[in-house]
Amino acid sequence: MTRGAAVAAVSLAVLLVATVATPALAAVAPTEAGPSPQVENASEAGFDAPGPFSLEELRTGGNQPSAAPPSVRYVGGDTTTGAIAIRHVPADPLSNEPLYLQRGETLNSDEVELYSTVFGEETTGEYEAVIVFWKPKTEAVNGSTVQFAGEQEVQRATVDVDSGYASAPIQLNSHFDESVEATMWLERDGEVVDGARWRFEHASAPASQQVAIETQSDAWWYAFRTAILPGVASIAVGLSSAKGTLRRTGSGPRYGLATWGIFSAFAVMTALAGLYYEVATVVANFELLMGLSLLPIAYGGGLRMAPAIEKIAFERKELTSSKSLRRESETGADPDVAADGGETASSSVAFGDDDYHDELYEDLLVLPTIRAPDSGRLLPKKGIRPFFARLFASAARLDLSDLRTRVRVNGSASQKIYVDPESEGAVDHKPAHLRRRMPVWHRLPEPDEGESLSWVTRGLYGLLTVATVAAPLIGWQVGRMVMNTPTVGFGVGLLLLALESYEAVDGSIDFEPAPRHDVTADASLTVLQSEHADAKTIEEMEEVVWDERMRTAKEARDIESRRSKSLVLSFLEDEIGMDLDAENIEELSDENPDLPLETDLPPEGVEADDD
Repeated sequence: MTRGAAVAAVSLAVLLVATVATPALAAVAPTEAGPSPQVENASEAGFDAPGPFSLEELRTGGNQPSAAPPSVRYVGGDTTTGAIAIRHVPADPLSNEPLYLQRGETLNSDEVELYSTVFGEETTGEYEAVIVFWKPKTEAVNGSTVQFAGEQEVQRATVDVDSGYASAPIQLNSHFDESVEATMWLERDGEVVDGARWRFEHASAPASQQVAIETQSDAWWYAFRTAILPGVASIAVGLSSAKGTLRRTGSGPRYGLATWGIFSAFAVMTALAGLYYEVATVVANFELLMGLSLLPIAYGGGLRMAPAIEKIAFERKELTSSKSLRRESETGADPDVAADGGETASSSVAFGDDDYHDELYEDLLVLPTIRAPDSGRLLPKKGIRPFFARLFASAARLDLSDLRTRVRVNGSASQKIYVDPESEGAVDHKPAHLRRRMPVWHRLPEPDEGESLSWVTRGLYGLLTVATVAAPLIGWQVGRMVMNTPTVGFGVGLLLLALESYEAVDGSIDFEPAPRHDVTADASLTVLQSEHADAKTIEEMEEVVWDERMRTAKEARDIESRRSKSLVLSFLEDEIGMDLDAENIEELSDENPDLPLETDLPPEGVEADDD
């Protein structure tokens, strides 16, 4: 570990510890030397608390009857003549039904409903609702810490309660970017109605906050700087980022539009229903987010413009011994069939119940590929995690430069690659993936040979590891203190923890192409099948050829014999001067074929055989 890295790590640790510990130390540290401070009420310590109401009074809630809905309070004194409850409509746009106010619930809307069911003149009529907004405060007085209700804000509203079922709206003061305590009760004729008290927290949703716009030019300028300009920039950045991502990853997560539609609808519904206040708060504090929201949309659309997927089939055939060339017929083996080598099969072959004559084994694997911009092919795996793995690591790249034969096919795959039969498998494919690791601790440097890390280094990395693991909780506290959005802070901390807890591993692919003669084996088999269609065996082909040759030679000898006989008869007729046909010499020659003619005598100088 270099000296600069050590200084940076120590500085980061000190800053992190100071950031986390300072609020806690400030809360518990004494302001002056002396005994431990004791928390007391303002009245007991002689402290004149600001505001018209004491802390004890504001912390007192109402009496909820058993088995009654929340926020229901009985009215009428000893003789109950009705009930009054507080209801509210949630601030999110998906809710339109009023709900009973829960004790300690945070109210994000600026309106409540006084829902009543009363009968009789004693409980109907005009009431005054008193709402006090306040914050718990502490202050050191004479060595003691006292608590009081500070920043009190009193609001009064007059409501009419009619006989029977009735409801009356009460508009509350807005409280943006903060959460305050609220205590509400009813008064009639200046007297507090016994038991009709409620407590809750109030934090107004920023969506109801008005923007300071006075003229149409102000409206256009507000729309231009918060939506149009950031939106155009987001589209350009999103598309260019998607192009760079595709160059590295090959494709996106490869989910369909239906999947993305369902996911987007679920995310929007969750944001509007459960996280509406926090999302609205973030958008209200960062107005550019309205236009920047187009960034993920443009980025996702750019990922959809990935090159087409081409599937390649890897086939590895296992070499097996052949039992027979053809299926055995029902009456017995085919006598015309000869086994490899020319020897006739001497025994029949028995087959199993599956009625298959031959059984071949093939190892087939079909993989999706995308042509890389530079060279080769990328093998993207479907899913979010593999996509992030390819984004931070190298995807498996298929190199086909060593192939000398291309096999194109029609069907589910566009190309087939024959793998060496001697290989263990068709292909060894390991896609890029994410692997878990201990956050921060995996960065602990390896000591030199013969040395060990100091306890300071180990303690520093251990402290950083614990702080990283607790990042979601730290984000929760920071988000609540800064913008009253603890869930957003928790999400940011969880994201940082995930980035530090996973590492991307490069993908790889390996296969051994089959020899060239193995690739052309199918073509050779086709030629052999064509030859066997003309002649079942090689012997039959040879017999046909030799028969043709023998028949041609015999006809030639007969023609020569007839020609030689005609010449001899012609010479004799010229020598004797008479027609030999009259003497039936031809018939005599035919009756005594053993009589030698001149043509049958051996030439001069050649002795005849003794036979």
